[in-house]
Amino acid sequence: MRVDNRWGAFPVALCAAVAYAVVGGAAGVLALRAATPVTPTPTAGAPPLPVVTAPPSAARTAPSSAPSSAPAPVPPGFRTISAPGGLSTVVPASWSTSTGTAVTTLVAVDPADARREVRLGGAPVTDPAKTLPARITEAAVDREREAGHSRIALSETSTRGFPAVRWEFEEGSDRGPKRVAATFWEVGGVEYVLYAAGPPDEWATTRELLDVMIRHATP
Repeated sequence: MRVDNRWGAFPVALCAAVAYAVVGGAAGVLALRAATPVTPTPTAGAPPLPVVTAPPSAARTAPSSAPSSAPAPVPPGFRTISAPGGLSTVVPASWSTSTGTAVTTLVAVDPADARREVRLGGAPVTDPAKTLPARITEAAVDREREAGHSRIALSETSTRGFPAVRWEFEEGSDRGPKRVAATFWEVGGVEYVLYAAGPPDEWATTRELLDVMIRHATP
């Protein structure tokens, strides 16, 4: 997926406040692509970017059925939402939702500050020859050619028992700078993304919001 209404308000790489067109049809990349377009600008003198690769023991795709238990009850102040690709999770109850610029994602925005938003969705993997880490790394490298975009972290992890990739970065927007955390995972040939963004000085809140969404997500 390419995870401001780019993800609808970064495909599941979780969107065109941040114009994103790295992996055509991939849920994560599409989501990120759905924001305001930004003119790519090569970063002068930037060091070589590392490529995340899956460990030898890791399967190229996640299990076809969830290995973890059902999500916990909806926490106070949240509501359940269903997104494209069969993804379900929770979002803040008062946040308005809309379809992202990429139809494979939904976007929920804080009515008090549009810099605070989440993007979520899923779409069939269009290049199964590449592992999930390889696809997200490719998307990250592409985004880092854009002015104002700075990677903070990119690592393999686990989401409720599924192999996953966590991507964190900062970038500019027409509403000011924002910090983003996105998690991508693959189940049964579908790539899913959950993305949360907010002002850099509210990073702890943004990170916790994404963690809540992950804990309550299915598949």
